[in-house]
Amino acid sequence: MRPAFRPGADTGVAVSDEGQTVYLAHLPAGPILVLEGAAAVIWDEGTTEPADGWLERVAASVGQPVEAIAADVDAFVSDLRERHLIEGWPPDA
Repeated sequence: MRPAFRPGADTGVAVSDEGQTVYLAHLPAGPILVLEGAAAVIWDEGTTEPADGWLERVAASVGQPVEAIAADVDAFVSDLRERHLIEGWPPDA
């Protein structure tokens, strides 16, 4: 199964050794966007795991019900898409 989204065509991605910080940048010029906390969880679940159930896994990771986070997650992922840092959102795109 494919993930919910993937990095944009010219997006460079680096993940810290502990996996809690994600660095995104348009290559070669940047700027660098740093994702931490819930943002890093959203990135990880959305890009490495199957699209099916990814929002539920994010909710479980942050200890909130899906209904409480869905709008914020959608806004965050939509912002990444508008910046061309991701492709494939919404998951069925």
